[in-house]
This record gives sequence, structure tokens and C-alpha cells, in this order.
Amino acid sequence: MKYNRKSALIVSFFMVLALQAQTSLKYNLKEGTIFKVRQEAKQLITQQLEGNKHEMTNDLTGLYDFKVVGVDDKGYDLILIFQDFALKSNSSIQGVLMDVKATELVEGDIMSEMFHSLIGHELAMRMNSNGSVVSVEGGDELINKMISAAGIEDEFTTNLMRKSLDKEFSSNGLAKSFEQMTFFYPDTEVAVGDTWENTYSGKLSSNNTFKLEKAENNTTSITGTAAIVMNTEESGAIMSLSGSQESAIQANTTTGFIQKIMISSLAEGNTKMSQMGNVEIPTTIESTITYELLEN
Repeated sequence: MKYNRKSALIVSFFMVLALQAQTSLKYNLKEGTIFKVRQEAKQLITQQLEGNKHEMTNDLTGLYDFKVVGVDDKGYDLILIFQDFALKSNSSIQGVLMDVKATELVEGDIMSEMFHSLIGHELAMRMNSNGSVVSVEGGDELINKMISAAGIEDEFTTNLMRKSLDKEFSSNGLAKSFEQMTFFYPDTEVAVGDTWENTYSGKLSSNNTFKLEKAENNTTSITGTAAIVMNTEESGAIMSLSGSQESAIQANTTTGFIQKIMISSLAEGNTKMSQMGNVEIPTTIESTITYELLEN
């Protein structure tokens, strides 16, 4: 009996330890808090056609404020404010295609006028406590604002521009985009070494597996791997790619908000051009994205 009692105590002890090791990963935000986030993205697109290689690079920088304006049992209401946005595109064949910085307005430059209209624009965002984005409001108004700033009145051109901007700046497009920096927490408690899954959908779809690496010194470290699929259609070009993605996430254990995220991906496939008889052009896209919390 003594042995059995001792065994039961030992088992109970380890069960308590196991329970203590479980942790609930989620956001714990306070109303009125403002988070300043810097985004940097680098993308290299390589295409091969009849032995010739064409490379295009895209460098994007964004600066955003996330202000918590509402807290309830299910999640959070935030206001997202554009503080800056820059994009530079370069082609190995055509040279610089675009080089614009939103805060540096160039009078008479259509692209500069458009992106300048981003500054100060507010979006309303609803987010669950696990980071999934329920909705974003204000994206459609933002597109109207950008088109108006461009000063284009031709209906055909306006419709083309709206269709292109819709992929990135519509309410739905922005919701899918920002989930990449918010949605990485599980719905159940986990311990170090545990894994869980979620999915992103949109222009870039991914099936993700995340793993809790460690939680110490008020920093939660999570890694992620994913199978990705990228299907886009724009200006007569249909791009179908698939590949893999890796992410490294550091978040504040108390608030749940990110400290830094690094995402790298490689996708390969083909691009069909309607003006070229739908010939398949081998295409590869390599990208890295970084989100970093800045001090207020």
C-alpha cells in the first residue's frame, strides 16, 4: 500500500507539472494602447523565356499604427492608420518601373499622388483573440480615395485601376494581408514543443503548421512551416505557383502582440500571357517579409 500511495503521489506530481507547462497563447490587449509596426518586403520574380532570363524586384516598406479602441470577451476592435508606404519595382529589361514614397509627394506624378493619399487613412479592424481577422472596414473608401487622387476620369482606365488596387487595398484584401502578421495562435492551450495548424486564404493561400519553441523572459518564440499556393490573374497574365514558406515569430508574452516576424518563401510554376497565345513561362518567386514592433 505504501508503494502504491507513493506511486500515486509521483504520478499526481508529474500531472501537476504537465498542467503547469500548458499555456494559453492569445492576445491580451488593453484599450488605448498603440502599436507601431514597420513592414519590409523584398520579392524577386524570375522568368525564363526562350533561353532568356527576366528578373523583377519589388521592395516594399510600410509603417502602420494599430490602436486598440475596443475590448470584449471575443476579441478586439482596432484602428489601423497608414503612416508611410513605399514601393520600388525594377526590371532587368525595362529598368525602374516604379519608385514612390507616400510621404514624399511629387506634384503631377500620378503614382505619387495615389500613394500619398494613403497617409493618415484609418481602417477599422476586428480581430479575434487568436489573431484571426474577422473584418476590415474602410478599404473600399481607400481605393476611391487613391483613384480620385490620381485624377483619372476615363471610365475604362478607372475600372482597370480599381480592379488592380482591389487585390491589395480592398477591405477583404487588407484583412487577408494583415492576418499574416496576427494569426498564429492556437485555439487550445499548448506546451513547449507542441504544434498546431491554421490556414490563410486569398491571393496567397497557405496551410500552416506552427510550433511553440519556447516562452521565457516575456518572449514567446514560435516557428512555422507552410505549403503555399499562389494564383493570380492580372492584365492578361495568369500566374499559378506553389511552394513552401518558413516563419520565425517573436511575440510579447504579456500582450501577445508581435515583437518581430520573419517570413521567407519560395514558389515555382508558370505564367500564361494571353497576348503570347497562353504560352507557359517558367516563373519563380522568392520573397522575404519582416514585421517589427517599433518603440513609441
